[in-house]
Amino acid sequence: MKHHKPGWSMGTILTLLLTAAVTAGCLFMFSRMRGQDTDAQMDARRVIGLMSSAFQGPTPAPTSAQNQVRTVKVTLAPATAAPATDTPAPANTPAPAEATPALPPYTFTLTAGGLLSFHSDITDSVYSKADKTADYRPVLAQISGKVYADLNLVTLPQLLNVSDRKYGDAIALSEAADAVHGLGMDQVIVGSEHILDQNVQGAADTVNALNARGLTCTGVNISGASQRRLIPLNGGEVALLSYTDVLTAKSKNAQKETTRALQPFSLEAARADIRWARSQGARCVIVCLYWGKANATDVTRAQRETALALAQMGADIILGTRPSRVLPMEIISCTGEDGKARDTFVAYSLGTLLTESREGYDISGVLLHLTVSSDAQGRMQFQTEYTPTYIWRQSVNGAVQYRVLCSADPAPEEMSSQQKEVMQRALTRVRTILKNSPVTQRP
Repeated sequence: MKHHKPGWSMGTILTLLLTAAVTAGCLFMFSRMRGQDTDAQMDARRVIGLMSSAFQGPTPAPTSAQNQVRTVKVTLAPATAAPATDTPAPANTPAPAEATPALPPYTFTLTAGGLLSFHSDITDSVYSKADKTADYRPVLAQISGKVYADLNLVTLPQLLNVSDRKYGDAIALSEAADAVHGLGMDQVIVGSEHILDQNVQGAADTVNALNARGLTCTGVNISGASQRRLIPLNGGEVALLSYTDVLTAKSKNAQKETTRALQPFSLEAARADIRWARSQGARCVIVCLYWGKANATDVTRAQRETALALAQMGADIILGTRPSRVLPMEIISCTGEDGKARDTFVAYSLGTLLTESREGYDISGVLLHLTVSSDAQGRMQFQTEYTPTYIWRQSVNGAVQYRVLCSADPAPEEMSSQQKEVMQRALTRVRTILKNSPVTQRP
């Protein structure tokens, strides 16, 4: 039998040449594809894998350890995908808050006066030595027709003496309560710098004297009076809050011993009281502040900041007293602590309605008139007017006489020409102060 030497067959040589040609073509293709998109590179790798498996034969079965490895599918983001942000997806997003139920329309009218000070010279002018009585009512009678709102309030910065006939600049006779009632007021703010000058008893006597004439007192927590109260009015309730940030040395000492009788002003106390008022269903919150310097000539930055803070807390009306002159008024539009837009009317000082002083601006005052309306969402709207007032002092049969007049009304016939000029200047002062305020003179 004839044996052949081993060698390369023609088929083997052709197979090797074909393989080399395919490999060279693949290498050329891969070099052209370098730097192109990822999907194309993935397809090229797949071709290589198929060619390799064709020459290598079947893949051996995986071992048990290899079976425990999980295959993870990776999806590449498209080139146009937006960049990722640092904001995490909200977890347990709360359901939208329910809409606030609509409220019925609400409106009321308010008249507010400034300081009603029955100083010693005024008491002298109305005091009868014969029967030891005093009749203050004629002093205010000529402006009583200007006070006729649903809610009428004034500030009494003095104590009332009910035990004897002594009086002075810080204390008047109890008959002054008759004049306040006769004027048409129903709410009296008694929280002033002098309120505890005669300790709790002096404050209680003052409150009791006013209560006896049907007047309600706010500004001290004594004898039925309170620094916060709800007033039923026109089918709703109005909250009246009153504070003082000025006390005499006597009142400060008394306040330290009787802290419950009077809480001096602070934003923390006001916030708590405003929240209390809202929790009780108050449709309007009025904050009365006895603040600042008696001789102040303008609004301070601190007062504006305080007014804004109170507005944000929920105060609807802010009425300031103590400065003897009228100061500007404004409407603050802000976002409240509840996130809702709101408007608050602010009178930084209502000035003086009655005093013995003859200083230029002391004889000029106002009665503020507001029509307050609340819409279905509780946002306030204000119609604002004022009555300018003048303190007229004249001599009648050798005796001094005081009268509070509307300075825009015709002067009494018995008024001298000199006094008419003084009254006109008083009117001009008030108009000048309020010319840029959102309030107009009542016809």
